[in-house]
Amino acid sequence: MQARTAILIGAVLVAGSAAVSAFPTPRSWHEPATGRAGTNRAGGGGLYGTGGRTDKGIKCSHCHIKGEGKIGMTLAATPAFVNVAGEDRYVPGTRYTITVSMTGEHKRPGTTNNGNGMAATIEDASGQRAGRFIADAGQDSAACPAVNPYATAPIPAGKTTLLYGDCHGVLPLNHMGLTQWKFDWVAPPAGAGDLKIFIGMVDGDTGGDSSVGDDTLERAITLREGP
Repeated sequence: MQARTAILIGAVLVAGSAAVSAFPTPRSWHEPATGRAGTNRAGGGGLYGTGGRTDKGIKCSHCHIKGEGKIGMTLAATPAFVNVAGEDRYVPGTRYTITVSMTGEHKRPGTTNNGNGMAATIEDASGQRAGRFIADAGQDSAACPAVNPYATAPIPAGKTTLLYGDCHGVLPLNHMGLTQWKFDWVAPPAGAGDLKIFIGMVDGDTGGDSSVGDDTLERAITLREGP
């Protein structure tokens, strides 16, 4: 609860601040939320902003404020989810490649500080992570790395997502200008029931130096157990 309180306080105070920092590096997600001016920047305290229960309901828009609500999102699965009467269904135990794309990017695209982001999780009815995540950078929630894998190593080119900490969700790598993120998801065994995909997305324009004026989008998508 301390981490949640610190993040929400930061969101409230942002209106009276000339510049409030966003998260500029992969390590920020699991750094303490109790940052001190001149010492260290506040981190996410292990909350990713997806809006899911594993993130205590915290969304990107709690800190990235004054956005215009112009961006959209598409989500595609390979193999495709089974569609029955307009509802998407997953096949238990199946490995899917999930591609999340931002549409309508408008916050200074093509510039060197065009820092966009996306975080996602999939939860069951009890609010627990459902299934297994594999980031396209190679981390696997089945063998979750406790610490940021790029604390000293270079961030891999051509990759978009990573996992670490408790691996309750998929995090973005901070390559400038990304509008598409990929990861694999292995659906849980039969009997897991209906699930929800929670996604938070940010269209940023300061390379992590400020969260004021970034555009945001959050979605909660129901995924029925199938086929």
